[in-house]
Amino acid sequence: MTAIKAYLLRLIFCGFLVSLCSALLRGKRAGRALKLCGGCLLILTAVRPLLRVDLSRLPDLATGLTRTEREAAARERNDELLRGLVEEQTAAWIAERGKELGMEITASVTAREAEAGTFVPDQISLRGSWTAEQREALVLILERDLDVPAARQRWVGG
Repeated sequence: MTAIKAYLLRLIFCGFLVSLCSALLRGKRAGRALKLCGGCLLILTAVRPLLRVDLSRLPDLATGLTRTEREAAARERNDELLRGLVEEQTAAWIAERGKELGMEITASVTAREAEAGTFVPDQISLRGSWTAEQREALVLILERDLDVPAARQRWVGG
């Protein structure tokens, strides 16, 4: 409440100062110049508190979220999209490697965040048909190229 009182006192003081100065000066040109300067002073005094407002902390009128909340939500959406792309493209890559080995497989991949905004394959689930040699070859490829050990590979079928 003291801030509002101080603000109002500043406005009153400026108004009083402008009135006092205009009473002291006589003449059209001096009066106009004083009115202009006094008006500018009053406007600056009235608007000065608005210059201190941190606009990034104010909520958006459309969403009701602050800037930092909007950035966090956008970051989460981007991470979800990135994780989905990594999982989808890795699954397609694994299916292609399996096809090259003569296997009929479908893969589903679960990715984890390695660093901020970077996702890597963590667990792989493979379904289809294969021989023991084909499976061993693909296990080695997955361990070497994707750094997913056999313990985190789930094979369903055979």
